[in-house]
Amino acid sequence: MPFTMRPGASSSRLALWRIVLWLILLLAAFGCLQYVHHAQEVWKHLQALAPGDAQRAPALRAMLAWDAGYLLAAFALIVLCAGGILHQAWSRLPLQMAAGILAAWSALSGVWLFQHWHALVDSATAMAAASGPQATVALQALLDHARRSYRIGLGLKIVSVPVLAWLAWRLGQPAVKAQFRRRR
Repeated sequence: MPFTMRPGASSSRLALWRIVLWLILLLAAFGCLQYVHHAQEVWKHLQALAPGDAQRAPALRAMLAWDAGYLLAAFALIVLCAGGILHQAWSRLPLQMAAGILAAWSALSGVWLFQHWHALVDSATAMAAASGPQATVALQALLDHARRSYRIGLGLKIVSVPVLAWLAWRLGQPAVKAQFRRRR
């Protein structure tokens, strides 16, 4: 069974840390697809710019660079998770560090999201007050959608921080360390 501990391990119970690695691998793969799609869209916009449009080109190039960086990081995370799932010793310590970094990043970005949410609501409310009644209805629908997305995103961050911190801790435990094997 792929989610249980190895036969020589101290217990035959379900290895929850491996399930968490599978989830991270799947989310990283989904992130790779998102970054590739976004980079393709940015590239199209960059190619469609007029040759003398010096205002938008640097911003689009910066977005493209961020997409490339995130794509590389997500791909590296996929490789580390695959190594961890296969019990490769080279992946345990980098996975432990990656889980800690991801937990810290999730906590910081959650705080940032929480802080900036009120500014977004305030600016949307001011825009609604300054616009006509039809624009107010459309803006309210957009704000309701943003509110749902915000709550889902913040909820996922709240859940991910302890799960990632637990994974980082669990990968350092002797029972889990013993399950990783060196290359032959």
